Amino acid sequence: MTSRKNIPKNIRVQVLKKYDGHCAYCGKILDLKSLRVDHLHPHYRGGKEHIDNYMPSCYQCNFYKSTHTLDDFREKLMSLHERITQPFIARLGMQYGIVEINQFDGKFYFEKV
Repeated sequence: MTSRKNIPKNIRVQVLKKYDGHCAYCGKILDLKSLRVDHLHPHYRGGKEHIDNYMPSCYQCNFYKSTHTLDDFREKLMSLHERITQPFIARLGMQYGIVEINQFDGKFYFEKV
């Protein structure tokens, strides 16, 4: 694995524009300050430092995807609704109608647009 280099601002701007300023995964609106550049094919697993491998990401998606492949990340999200309902506080919130849990439909923002 090679060491990572800072991504220049002009490349970060290109990445941000890829999906019209949205996180490629959840669709959250981003700006240059909130943008996290994710590697579609993880750098940790040999992914290249190239614009074609860069995806605009919000902090939460970038953190949760981590070094996972897109398919692994999708699998994690597909079962997230089940894991969220485990703590008592979430079940109580659901019981009172305060919290509504929905299953991930399996499609990322960039796959829908």
